[in-house]
Amino acid sequence: MSFVTFGTKTQYYPLGQGTWCIGNDPSVFAHEVQILQEGVRHNLAVIDTAAMYAEGGAERVVARAIQPYRRDVFVVTKVWPTNASKAGVISSLKNSLRRLETSHVDLFLLHWPSAHYPLRETMGAMATVYEEGLTKAIGVSNFNVDLLKQAQKFLGPIPLVANQIEYSLMERAAEVSVIPYCQDHNITIMAYSPIKRLNSLSQDDPKRQVLRQLARQYATTEHVIALTWVIRQSNIIAIPKTSQYRHLSENILAFTLKLSSEDEERLDMAFPRPPHDLSVQWL
Repeated sequence: MSFVTFGTKTQYYPLGQGTWCIGNDPSVFAHEVQILQEGVRHNLAVIDTAAMYAEGGAERVVARAIQPYRRDVFVVTKVWPTNASKAGVISSLKNSLRRLETSHVDLFLLHWPSAHYPLRETMGAMATVYEEGLTKAIGVSNFNVDLLKQAQKFLGPIPLVANQIEYSLMERAAEVSVIPYCQDHNITIMAYSPIKRLNSLSQDDPKRQVLRQLARQYATTEHVIALTWVIRQSNIIAIPKTSQYRHLSENILAFTLKLSSEDEERLDMAFPRPPHDLSVQWL
């Protein structure tokens, strides 16, 4: 297991907590807060949220969860691409800070490439909020290599420290060029949906059979095997969302599990990397 740094001196475990789909139901607000806090107590210190999640509701849950732990957690939020103008970026982050009840976030991301505003303008605004101390670091999400290079160019001397992308056994396109580029340039990969679609595999699917065999071999679950595979490489953190204590406990097991090189190869063969690169979606 390798730690991630986001360009800082502080090291974080390569497993964080996602908040997609939380904050929608007030009746489970307290439970969602408690789940996040339990994760923090088990070193899942990176908490990822976004302004668009439940229209700010997820950020409100995070605000309550981090109150006793603010110095110990690494809070990430995002601006939606339709708000990626200079004024929109600044107002979006300030609104997020109010909902999060904090003076700054640790990392601020552009959620998707914007079809509405030039990347130069967006990155200029990101630089402004960085210089004003509203965020400690800048990153992007769902960017390919060409866009990463442009983003860094427009940020100037401010480092681009993260790229949040979909990455899992079932979605490996980022391995073609994005992950190697990020690893070469000290850009942390934040892998969202790290166990997505595994449950859709039938029990007799060869992929599912390999997962099941490895889960038995390591005395764990298929999801733990999949998470362990995602964070096997340096500078990659997975950010699964969970609403159940049982799933949280299983996720934590990925910290200590070490797959043999032979078993990693079995997974690579069962879930082959596609020939195509990560595709870009403009929103």
